[in-house]
Amino acid sequence: MLTAEHKEKIKYLDQYKYLNKEIDRKIKQLEDWRNKIFNVTGTLSDMPKSSNRSNVIEEGIATIDEIEASINKDIDNLVNLRAEIENKIEQVENLRLRELLKSRYLDSKKWEEIAYENNYTWQWAYKSHEKALDEIKI
Repeated sequence: MLTAEHKEKIKYLDQYKYLNKEIDRKIKQLEDWRNKIFNVTGTLSDMPKSSNRSNVIEEGIATIDEIEASINKDIDNLVNLRAEIENKIEQVENLRLRELLKSRYLDSKKWEEIAYENNYTWQWAYKSHEKALDEIKI
């Protein structure tokens, strides 16, 4: 049974997965903005032109710059967080438990996947997870 301490440790270790997902979301948003800018097309006409097209491009470029800066900051945080979590996991002496933690929290694998890859039962993997959490020092 997971204790309150276990839940706190899981919350700490899960930060890596969630920050990684946030970066992926921002990259998707960046791609969407780039597509918007590159898909703005002009039309041939004798009519007076509006500055709407250039405004869309200017806004898009400014937004892309903001998103890229945010992604770069998040990647720096992700690299630091991963190193910090890896350091905590490396302190677990039992190699099986250490591998289980790495698979779960650094590789973001599901319990079924971890169990299958290591020839464990799902229940064994989950019970071992509790033991591994006991050895993590946060």
